[in-house]
Amino acid sequence: MQWTPEQQPIIGSRANKLRILAFAGTGKTTTLVGYAQHHPELRILYLCYNSSVELAARSRFPRKNVVSKTAHGLAYAVYGTQYSHKQTKNLRLTDIARALNTQDWELVRDVLSTLNNFMASADDEIDRGHFPRFKGRQMLTTAQERYLVQALGATRSIWARMKDLQDTSMLIPHDGYLKLYQLSKPDLSQRFDCILLDEAQDVNPVIADIVRIQKIRRVAVGDPHQQLYRFRGAEDALDAPWMEGAETHSLSQSFRFGPAVAHVANVILSYKGETRKLQGLGAKTQVKKALPPDLPHRAFIHRTVIGVIENALSLIREKPRFYWVGGIDSYSLRDLEDLFHFSRGNRDQVQNKKLLRDYRDYGQYVEIAEVSQDSEMLRSIKIISAYPDLPQRILALRSCSVDKNQELDATVTLTTAHKAKGLEWDFVSLYEDFTADPLSPDLDPGRRDDELNLLYVSVTRAMRILAINSLVLAIMERFVEARAPGALRQRA
Repeated sequence: MQWTPEQQPIIGSRANKLRILAFAGTGKTTTLVGYAQHHPELRILYLCYNSSVELAARSRFPRKNVVSKTAHGLAYAVYGTQYSHKQTKNLRLTDIARALNTQDWELVRDVLSTLNNFMASADDEIDRGHFPRFKGRQMLTTAQERYLVQALGATRSIWARMKDLQDTSMLIPHDGYLKLYQLSKPDLSQRFDCILLDEAQDVNPVIADIVRIQKIRRVAVGDPHQQLYRFRGAEDALDAPWMEGAETHSLSQSFRFGPAVAHVANVILSYKGETRKLQGLGAKTQVKKALPPDLPHRAFIHRTVIGVIENALSLIREKPRFYWVGGIDSYSLRDLEDLFHFSRGNRDQVQNKKLLRDYRDYGQYVEIAEVSQDSEMLRSIKIISAYPDLPQRILALRSCSVDKNQELDATVTLTTAHKAKGLEWDFVSLYEDFTADPLSPDLDPGRRDDELNLLYVSVTRAMRILAINSLVLAIMERFVEARAPGALRQRA
């Protein structure tokens, strides 16, 4: 390949700590492949952020000196195999309640949140820093302190049972054996000379700690503005103390889209204080308020799962062929069907019998959702209330959907902004469920940046035409008005 002036010093670098700040669509993976090819003497671990990236990486990176793995994949070989007889995808509220033998759903929710926070952290022990409800409070009442001690004790007992290989009644999630792997302080220097940490702006602290303790060459690459999982405790390893003194390079030239999309992205990033400019060097890209109606394919990017489902239901009259990024089942439609039948008392039509075991009736489900404020449960209740004929609608959606790996056969792609990261389409439209105004003075700075990041990721998926929603249009108008007061009024 003919490398750009930005890529050349990265590929040839021999720094022990290398940081690459890469804007959207600037070829960071291609650059890393070039780095691996340029250093055939290095045994390289490419640490991927999910299994689909791992699969794609195996066909791109040189096999002679690069191993592509997720952190869970590394941990599975050591601890996952030991716990294969008691693994679960996720722990549920009812799993915790059963283990603690309690119906105190506030306590159950707090224990589960505390446990998840601990498993995602770099910490060795469960302590009050992992307890979310009293976070930031300097002083607690006597009752609150007593409750905190009770919740932490319950969380530690659950963790102990999860680690117990003989206790098969208390399952362990994938994040559990990853945590055990991190606690073991693994030394990767026997197998590798260099580790490439991809998507370093959105790293789980437990994964970041595994990379931090290594004595081998470390290369961290990512885009701070594509950090989408701060709400899950993700951290920006690009700015971590252990990356201090790293040789730093930037990738700012995007060949995915042209100047128009780059301008929209730069406007959004300006509200985060970004002074570097994303350069759109790709084919000419148009920015419109709506996509043309006669396109062979359209991709819709949504803020929420509810937005995906609502849009799909509104589009069904056009008889499209839907492709759901991540697969239709990742949008909770099967669970919604079961919950719908459960809400109507049709217990014999509920396929997932665990729902029947976990909840006495739908009323108890609603009660637990409201007390625990579980967002997934509350979302499900809202959808069921909005669509009394939900099973028929879901059946219609399934009949119009193509298989998971057949997007080329689809006329409409549906995705959330979170799932869209790393993907691109010719024609992209932003749905109207981006309701949180990132420029509102009521938003705290962290939430503001989260919402701006989601918009930035969404607009930079388009290669030919981008249809912006009313929120992005308002942000663009405010940008123009701020730099040329009265310009918009004069134009009107």
